[in-house]
Amino acid sequence: MLTSCFKDYNEDFLITKKTVEFEDAVVNSNASGRNYPLLGHIFELNGTVSYRVNMFGEQSDVPQQIAYRVVEEQTTAVEGTDFRFVTGNSLTVPAHSSFGYLQVEVLPTIAGSKLLVIELLGNDQVEVSPNYRMVGIPMSDAVLKPDPNVVVDHGDYFHVTELTLGGDNNTDLGCFLDMQTGNIYNWEAAALFPDKANVAYFHSGPNYANFVFPGLSSMSTAWGPYYNRIRNWSVAPTGTVVRYTNIQPADDAIFDNISSAATIEAAVLAAQANVGVRHGSASTYGPGERVRSLANGDIVFLYSSTHDFYAVIRVIEAVQGSSTDPEVSSKYTMKFEYKVQK
Repeated sequence: MLTSCFKDYNEDFLITKKTVEFEDAVVNSNASGRNYPLLGHIFELNGTVSYRVNMFGEQSDVPQQIAYRVVEEQTTAVEGTDFRFVTGNSLTVPAHSSFGYLQVEVLPTIAGSKLLVIELLGNDQVEVSPNYRMVGIPMSDAVLKPDPNVVVDHGDYFHVTELTLGGDNNTDLGCFLDMQTGNIYNWEAAALFPDKANVAYFHSGPNYANFVFPGLSSMSTAWGPYYNRIRNWSVAPTGTVVRYTNIQPADDAIFDNISSAATIEAAVLAAQANVGVRHGSASTYGPGERVRSLANGDIVFLYSSTHDFYAVIRVIEAVQGSSTDPEVSSKYTMKFEYKVQK
């Protein structure tokens, strides 16, 4: 009797119609106000990213080509500019298999943060699960590489002749700098590669433009919510900075006359020793965890204790002011050049 009951149950409820769904839509909740989940950020540096598609019901004796589409009305990413489908306009579920993979690659030409929303369409033999047919994939450039022409190799040091860094609230241009390469990292990329975030540009109301080491304790009071994110990094970069302002010709000569890794180190050590005489003990000048109120022409002397290198920075253009308008604060930038030991 028991055997007969189980047989009847299976015959009544066995699913034979082939149906596809996104695995990520099954295991993740829908985002607020959306009928699909938002998945983890992907970047150019991730290479090809695969998303599993499940096919339940009877397996097929032949491969099944599962079509999908970009949901244009909810997508800001542009195919061919921001991303490409490695799998073309359909993915394959092989014969005698229950899984296929949609593959996406973020392109080097992407600028800023974008969203790609994808919907499975199935085919004439395979239906689509109504609840698990869509996913949203945030993507961004994450790492902005400098024009090769601005990174000049002098043997034992680099001279980066011009670079623009975004502020901490800038959604289009990262605020974290890898000084060894000139690469600029946004928040998502810095969390993945925190050892590359040597130094950062943060903007504060009373102190305007700041150079900071993101792993240092002063972050907890100056930018508490940011520090709570950074403290979860596997590496929290630290170091010491000094600021010279009211620049005179002799100060510019310090930067201009740097001609080796040794002269970079000497300039930084001299600034650490002399800044108290030059500017007094005000925290805005260092030596300290950050320097504040940066102005056009200022020279910053930096030592990275995490990575053990010295650098000298000359500010070309810094924003002297602050705004409560998010449209303004999200566009803060600082332009500078620097010389750094390899």
